[in-house]
Formats: sequence, C-alpha cells, structure tokens
Amino acid sequence: MAKLDKGKLVDPAIEVKLYASIEHGSLDAVHAIVLHRTDSSDATSTFSAYAGGKQTGAHFLIDKAGKICQTARVDQVCWHVGVLLARCQVEHGCDPQELKTIASLMHAKGVGFGTRARNLSRHEVGKAYPSRYPSNQDSLGIEVVGMFQPAQKAFETPTPEQLKSLKYLVDILVGQFSLNLLSDVYAHGAIARKEVTEGAQLLQALTTGGKP
Repeated sequence: MAKLDKGKLVDPAIEVKLYASIEHGSLDAVHAIVLHRTDSSDATSTFSAYAGGKQTGAHFLIDKAGKICQTARVDQVCWHVGVLLARCQVEHGCDPQELKTIASLMHAKGVGFGTRARNLSRHEVGKAYPSRYPSNQDSLGIEVVGMFQPAQKAFETPTPEQLKSLKYLVDILVGQFSLNLLSDVYAHGAIARKEVTEGAQLLQALTTGGKP
C-alpha cells in the first residue's frame, strides 16, 4: 500500500521525478482530482518543458506504457486547472441573484473576453467546494500522455496500460484523501476553459470500469 512521505507517494509502481518549477506553495487541502491530457505523443516533451522552467503542470504523469511518474509533491499547489467555468451555470443550478452576477461579469462593457472569463473564475474561486469546481488551490492533477486529434475533435484513445495505471493511481489518491470517485474526480475540459473533450475518455473509463 502506498504511503505518503513529505508529499511524495512511496509505492513501487510510482517513480518520483519532481520538478520545482511546477510547485507553487503549500496545498492545504485536497478536495478533488482533475484529469488532463498532455497533447503530446510521449512524455519526453512534457518533462523537457518542466526541466526548462515551465510553471504550469500537474502532480502526476502517466506515459503510454502506463508508467506513473510523480512530478510534484501532493502537498504543493500546481497550476493545472486554469480559468474555471461557473459550476451552477454549467449544471443549471444558479439562483437568480447568482445568474445576475455571472451575467454582469461576462457581459461587462469595455473588457475583453479573456479578462471577463478570468474575472468570473476569480469569483468562482471565492466559493467553497463543491459549490464550485475544483481549483489549483484544492485539487491534484494527473496528466495522461495523448495527442489531440482535430479531425475527430477528441484526444487519442488512452492505451489499456494507461487506463490500468490511472485506476491504480486514482484509487490510491481517493483513499489517501477520503475522496469520492463519482463526485470528486473531474475531466479538465468539463470544468475549465479548455478543449471540452480533455479528460473525458479517462473519466468515463474510471467511472464505468470499461473502455472510453
């Protein structure tokens, strides 16, 4: 069984390969896990970017052979989520006042769309989870190697080895941080302003126990 040692997962199936550039201060609580795709054909380019000082990244990476690497400590914030969507708006659960607030932020005059989206994201971060989607400040990120395929408008299908390793890792993290697989694990594209299909295949495989 995996053990935590100063933010590192000690487990024979997990290689610890930390990059200081993607660690951004203490992560005081873990409320959720966010599933990502690298949009690359292998892990090398991601590791090279981290080694070169790239500041955005996730806590774990799973390559196409299913190898799990821990790239940041789980007690450190990683910048992996980005600009949040408004959860109550996506899930059609906003009260009238909150709808007005969201509308005022997203239709502010004289402000570019990117700024408006970031302002809404900051508004969301001010809420308590799970009233909002998970943010950098309370979630762990898992990158799974795979390219985006524009013609299909989807990421390439994860390998069986990747899915096996993903389940293994998520099971460890769910147990370690007392999370719920069905309510605390998210596809990145569903919660932030990213490619909408990012992480969807991974989440489907995890929650159904089958192929994506």
